[in-house]
Amino acid sequence: MAPRMRQSLAGVGLRDMARGWRWAARPPVPRSAQPHQPPPLAREFPTSWARTPAMRAARVAALEFGMRPMLDANLSLSVAGLDAIEGLRTPAVFVSNHSSHLDAPLLLCALPRKVLDHTAVAAAADYFFDSWWRGLGTAFLFATVPIERRGGSPSTAPADLLADGWNLIIFPEGTRSKDGQLARFRFGAAHLAITCGVPVVPVGIRGSFGAMPRGRAWTIPGRPGVSVRFGRPMHPVDTDIRSFTSRIFAEVSRLMDEDATSWWDSLHAAPALSPTPARSARSPQKAHWRRVWEATEPVGSARTASPWNAARRGPAGSGEGVQASSR
Repeated sequence: MAPRMRQSLAGVGLRDMARGWRWAARPPVPRSAQPHQPPPLAREFPTSWARTPAMRAARVAALEFGMRPMLDANLSLSVAGLDAIEGLRTPAVFVSNHSSHLDAPLLLCALPRKVLDHTAVAAAADYFFDSWWRGLGTAFLFATVPIERRGGSPSTAPADLLADGWNLIIFPEGTRSKDGQLARFRFGAAHLAITCGVPVVPVGIRGSFGAMPRGRAWTIPGRPGVSVRFGRPMHPVDTDIRSFTSRIFAEVSRLMDEDATSWWDSLHAAPALSPTPARSARSPQKAHWRRVWEATEPVGSARTASPWNAARRGPAGSGEGVQASSR
């Protein structure tokens, strides 16, 4: 054995070498040497059964008497802005920021029952429909529409649902935020609203990243505060998808600021009309730890309360949600 190899293996036992060897697979091939693979075909996972009258009734019951008490027991939830959607007479696209798996259940449980009954969630097909059991559970609880994030032919299911009178919840960031901050918006929600002629309802969610960030199976202890704030419906003024996406991004960001400060302060702190997060030219971008620290700032008060207290949620079917958190 060459002296240089002996020196490199000095102090390395057979057990250490065995741990690093790929016993069950061939050595990895560099990506540059791999043959070209065409994009995968869109997977078909039928979910129309989850939107039948019987399944709708079962789903609303599961959310009202299962999911909502569970959220109330583990979170201090506040809902604001429901008066903004009381006058909705047409289907709408609800657009929200996305930083936790809690976002979809929080948004659904915050909706009035008459809106919840005809509301579906757009979910990533490669994540929630990669197995039959996960797909069935997701379709039943959220009446989901599978959306391909890795290319392929676009699905017509979202437009068909809006034409049938259903509302649709879309997270235009495409995935959960890694630091809790608002990321770039994709153009799908704006394109869908313009094509189908429906309004967009912006929604700002705060506290879900700190309550259940990536890597956690459930919420942190202590009933952390989480807030859901609805904005007024937005209508496109023209067919410019990029411009409408910028308006939606700015309004979602403003709703998050309004919840953290006040309505007046949020107007002055509103970002420029850009589908990407604004950044000052005079200062460097915030460090990752700083963005995470800001996203985990406590929301409201984590007071102890019974999840079955009807006074906190308002009368059944009123859609008033939980009382606004005190500051």
